[in-house]
Amino acid sequence: MERREFLIKSVTGGVLLGMSPLWSCGSQKKLKILVLGGTFFVGPSIVNAALQNNHSVTLFNRGITNPTLFPTLDLIKGDREKGIEAYDPLKKEQWDIVIDVWPEKSKLVDEATAALKNSAKHYIFISSIAVYSNFQQVGLNEENEVVSLELDKNEWSYPEEKLAAELFVKERFKENHTILRGGPIKGWRDPALDILYWCIKLNRDNAIIAPGSGLDHLQFIDVKDIGKFAITAAENKFTGVYNCTGPGEDPLLWKDFLEGAKKQFNSQTELIWASEDFLTSNNVSPFSDLPLWTPLSEDAFMQISNEKLVQTGFKFRPVEMTLEDCMKWLRTSMNDTIKFGSDEIEIGLERNKEMMLIDKIKA
Repeated sequence: MERREFLIKSVTGGVLLGMSPLWSCGSQKKLKILVLGGTFFVGPSIVNAALQNNHSVTLFNRGITNPTLFPTLDLIKGDREKGIEAYDPLKKEQWDIVIDVWPEKSKLVDEATAALKNSAKHYIFISSIAVYSNFQQVGLNEENEVVSLELDKNEWSYPEEKLAAELFVKERFKENHTILRGGPIKGWRDPALDILYWCIKLNRDNAIIAPGSGLDHLQFIDVKDIGKFAITAAENKFTGVYNCTGPGEDPLLWKDFLEGAKKQFNSQTELIWASEDFLTSNNVSPFSDLPLWTPLSEDAFMQISNEKLVQTGFKFRPVEMTLEDCMKWLRTSMNDTIKFGSDEIEIGLERNKEMMLIDKIKA
């Protein structure tokens, strides 16, 4: 699976350095926040982070997706697909913050920023690391090269749409925008099954294929951390672009991730480490067959710099809490009898093939 395609499915600046932390833990001014969307995956974590800090939140959406999720919040119904006129009811108010979690279609961000440029003090947009053009470079930061928009718009895909949306935000909110370029976003309400693949198998199977040497890097960020930083940026007027990926300040290696998850789940599952050459020769693909795994030899997709985010003093949730949220959501929304690598669930290794590979390694 292409890295950028994965980011679609898994969804989505200036800072003063040398001062830690830069954000205030004390009392904050109550902000009037408008969230465009807010009821699917990333949105609820943003809303909950805002409510936790006693801000006033209004939602703008169709009232169709999870309509009972926030029954006590003000809801202004509207459909962004209907054009710029859909934002007319929002222009009657003055908003401290607008937070936009729209996953793609830059045209909608163009219309939102144009409609709200005189009604909002600060615009926060959830973008993606997919906008970077070269994942062969280790430690991509916010100043590195992004994809080109010279292609015909009919040929644009997720990266181009995200970047174009960023540019509309920067154009209409020149001095008061914040863009969060998220890496793989995981945790509560995650519709993807990538990190859950490993959680389920460590709770279910007696032995599993573990990818490579265990020394490859793994990056993701807890959806609640995205929500928390969006509100932190609003409260502290952090502006500019921030790579938002983790799960922590220091790199996470696959060996540490899987061993840590085993310990957390009290799992007796045997990890059978399979070399990259072995996996390649047996037609096992990174990402699709072994979710979230990117060999160091292939690219640096899992080595994006989050130094700018860390410099703000931001503290990440522990990986254990992210995995626990994933498992809670699994129990709430589905079950652990999922058949990976099947016609129904394409992601992951099909179990019979996995057992055959384990037998080969042990032979």
